[in-house]
Amino acid sequence: MELREAFEATPDLMIVWVMSKAQINERSRLFVDELGLSERILFLSDPKSQLIRDLGILKQDPEIMEKGVPHPTTLLLDRSGTIQFVDVREDFHFWLDPEALSEVLAQLQ
Repeated sequence: MELREAFEATPDLMIVWVMSKAQINERSRLFVDELGLSERILFLSDPKSQLIRDLGILKQDPEIMEKGVPHPTTLLLDRSGTIQFVDVREDFHFWLDPEALSEVLAQLQ
């Protein structure tokens, strides 16, 4: 399922990207704007990496350019804010299988 299809199928679906301040750039925002999804995809900044630390996903030995950057992590929360799915990738070369998210989303409906 493509991103637009997921939004059409789930009217109250929202995506929130929480990144270190260095990771948020205008190109990312323009991409979301061009898709017409800027009201449903939010970018939040965690400049001091507090949330990243609280979640325990801060890289322990980052390279200089990765300082404050977490392991790629996907959290799926239900309408009440309860975490229903967690995926932490220690190697960003391996992506999360979209089927895993589709299954969890189907259970939430």
